Amino acid sequence: MNKRLIVIALCGMMGLFFASCSRPSVVGTWVEPAAEGSLLGEVGFTMLENGEMVSINTGFREYKSWEKAGKQLIIKGMINGSDPHEFADTLDIISVDDKNLVLGQNGYSVTYQRK
Repeated sequence: MNKRLIVIALCGMMGLFFASCSRPSVVGTWVEPAAEGSLLGEVGFTMLENGEMVSINTGFREYKSWEKAGKQLIIKGMINGSDPHEFADTLDIISVDDKNLVLGQNGYSVTYQRK
């Protein structure tokens, strides 16, 4: 009986491991390739597992946090400058894989590359 429970538990853990491996995560560093002649270089962000978000060369827009709700990504942060204020954007996750993250809003989309 105990051997049977151990085998069932191991199979369950293996199933969870393979399920988590088969779904690409949005966690990580994502950048738009720098346009030729750009002084800023790559622009993007890093999404940490704890829900924090770090901006990469985003100018006045400073990302603070993120959360995933189904096929949507909710990004919160701060606009700095002459009129500082908080913002929250809800973006559609069009696709995500090991190399690319495509986010969209109102018919417009941006492709980020995993760094």
